[in-house]
Amino acid sequence: MSNILVHSKAFFDNDCKGEDMWGHYKTANGDLYVVADGASNHEGKKTGGDVVRFIDEKLKQEAKNIVRSKYLIELIHSINKETAEINEGAYAAIAGVLHRGDILFAFGAGDVSILGKKPNGKLIQILPLDLNIQKDEAEETAKTEIGTIINGKEITRENYIKRARQLMNHGLCNAVGIGESFFLNEARFSTKDGAVILIASDGITDPFIEPRREAGAVPKSEAEKLHDVINSNETAEGAVEALGDLIWDTQVKEKVKIKADDRTGIFLYMNAEQ
Repeated sequence: MSNILVHSKAFFDNDCKGEDMWGHYKTANGDLYVVADGASNHEGKKTGGDVVRFIDEKLKQEAKNIVRSKYLIELIHSINKETAEINEGAYAAIAGVLHRGDILFAFGAGDVSILGKKPNGKLIQILPLDLNIQKDEAEETAKTEIGTIINGKEITRENYIKRARQLMNHGLCNAVGIGESFFLNEARFSTKDGAVILIASDGITDPFIEPRREAGAVPKSEAEKLHDVINSNETAEGAVEALGDLIWDTQVKEKVKIKADDRTGIFLYMNAEQ
């Protein structure tokens, strides 16, 4: 099988909270594409924006040392440990792909989506999203926090159930910087001529697709507009322009208000090397 060439372009609108980041890094053994979406309670001195900038700095510093996916995984885990100390209320969802020849290694934690279009036109969600935490797990986690200060308030035996409810409604039970305990979703697969990948923060996916916790096919009825953006363009530049038009049409022409949010996505269009 011949090598696959990737044609990439980013859509970037960071005017809301300034907490999104995208990056393309030349590693020692392939190209790394990453999107991170910061979040924070803004009560501390540090914010989700600080977390994503830290992620970007680390990836820039270490790109030359990333010779295989194993090292990349170790690097992201080490980044998580360091960012967990930035501020209790600051963290970031992250997702990306490492491309080498005919192989893609995808990884993600939190609600940054990786969507893929197969050559047959089928849109799939490549990784599951960490969108919630179950009641039993939330209560056990909250118990371990008794005696600590979270977001300026002490967790006690009297109020830990309230903390558990916060965890259940958090939206991201697993993201970079939430805590030292960290799980990274991973997937490896072969690239295909004519395939497309979109790595996107929730500012892009939430208005146009139903959140899907599990990986798998995305019904066109739930993501018709994103299907159209990806299917109607042959280049990443065209997809970025179409996405901008879609957001403009939805907000203005269709008079459907999209909540204020940062919007970041990287389109990767794949073609077999001639």
